[in-house]
Amino acid sequence: MRCLDEDLRHVARNLAAPNVRAGEAVLVVSSSDQDPGLVDAIAGAAAAAGAGSVTAAVITCPVDMTDYRHPPPVIAAVEQADLAVVATSIRFPRAYDDLSTALFAAGRRQVLINNAPPEDFVCGAARAEPAALLERTRRLAGLVTAAGVVRITSPNGTDLRVRICRPCLPLTGVAEADTGFGSFPSGEAMVSPEEGSAEGTFVADGFGQVVYLSGGGPQLGLLEDPVRLEFRRGRLVDLSGGAAAARLAAILDAADDNVRFLAELGLGTNPAARRVGHVENKFRLGTAHVALGDNHLIGWRAAAVYGGTIISNRHIDLVSEQVTIEIDGRVVSA
Repeated sequence: MRCLDEDLRHVARNLAAPNVRAGEAVLVVSSSDQDPGLVDAIAGAAAAAGAGSVTAAVITCPVDMTDYRHPPPVIAAVEQADLAVVATSIRFPRAYDDLSTALFAAGRRQVLINNAPPEDFVCGAARAEPAALLERTRRLAGLVTAAGVVRITSPNGTDLRVRICRPCLPLTGVAEADTGFGSFPSGEAMVSPEEGSAEGTFVADGFGQVVYLSGGGPQLGLLEDPVRLEFRRGRLVDLSGGAAAARLAAILDAADDNVRFLAELGLGTNPAARRVGHVENKFRLGTAHVALGDNHLIGWRAAAVYGGTIISNRHIDLVSEQVTIEIDGRVVSA
């Protein structure tokens, strides 16, 4: 346990150092099913980073999470805190919920912890050096923002082009001033490409994640075999493969029609991220992912800048390995 506690303190410092400003009121929102050691580590790191005050709110898990709303005292607390670190477990609504809506409307900032058991959380992406990750990701996001066309290829058959019409957002664990949002750990340059512009083939051979913006359903996780997706004019026109493709097809068939549009291109930038069966997989350096479905919420408080026009009840991320990135015909490194 001592080693785990030391590792938790290390990754908590990685979270707090770039986010906590001197004298700020910091609120840690957790749940009764979350490991209390994680909350203690975050609170201690925030205090050490110069917070004026640090408060923790622990929500008792309800039996039924259907149509869950956060308790009014917690909503009031995030409206007052300068920075809220949301460390509830994965059972709770994530990012696009009533807590986030209240927080962003009040002009506050949020860091959302990508939930994982502490013994797993301390081993991978959270250990990346924050300043270096921020520099790498902002550099790549700047290149994409200035681009006309981005192409990604890989040995598995991926050859996909998209046109760029919006700024690319660096997602590094830092709650940026314009979006008010950071997810930790993370590491990607994410962009909502021009709708209708995606052309070519994307072969997902790593991981898939389904964000249910309404309702619920199965996840994809680590892909047992490659999934080949063909895009024309921004729309998925053919899906092929084995068992993983069949699972994805069932998820698409249960969603609305807009879920078949390409919504996002994400380029992984975190050298410490691992090939695991949760969201950390998307951040691995050397990978790219596309998302199908909704993109109008991308950018959080700055969705009018970074988000697109596709509205769907699903946002489905799919990861491809060993990608090469070309920006306006020139190969660039992440």
